[in-house]
Amino acid sequence: MIRVLIVEDHASFRQALAAVLSLEPDLTIGGQLGTGEVDAALAAAADADVAIVDLELPEGDGVGIVEALRQAARPVPSVVLTGLRDDRELGRAIEAGAAAVLTKTAEMIAIVDAVRVVAAGGSVLPPEVTSQRLRALARDRERRWRSELLANELTAREIEVLEHLVYGEGNADIGARLGISPETVQTHVRNLMAKLGATSRLHAVSLALQHELVDPP
Repeated sequence: MIRVLIVEDHASFRQALAAVLSLEPDLTIGGQLGTGEVDAALAAAADADVAIVDLELPEGDGVGIVEALRQAARPVPSVVLTGLRDDRELGRAIEAGAAAVLTKTAEMIAIVDAVRVVAAGGSVLPPEVTSQRLRALARDRERRWRSELLANELTAREIEVLEHLVYGEGNADIGARLGISPETVQTHVRNLMAKLGATSRLHAVSLALQHELVDPP
């Protein structure tokens, strides 16, 4: 008998999933949890063979639970079942050790099959889709790394000037707001454009928003 732990914060969905899985002759529900607390998940998984884990959970997240269950003294493999479709987040789950990643639109037979495969020591991670998700995660990390480098390159004053450029303000208006001359503003604009590799003020604004250096208007 395969004992299944369900970690899902929406009670109605969790209870419905548990009811359907219980109809299978080789599956039984070993526990239900509605929080993302890692310690609670480890305790609930003490006798589980497989955990079905949502990624969006209060007081934590599913990725942390997937990783903790994989690294536990008695490892418990996870089937991620989520409403998220962001490849970056799904890539995080795979990196954390999820043995299967399914969306909540999946057919119930697919969920049941995944639980059985994972309980037997296998995985349900199609190579092409898995590669796509891991690449998306890698690209996101590279973007964040570049953003951090750029943020460290810019001075506090240059960030202030950028924040005003986002609103389309000219040198005179920015200077009046910051208490500096329009010529000084222009110097800051020239310097920050060089650091960002921007070819125009509009390009600088676009890069600043892309790298989350300033808040959008």
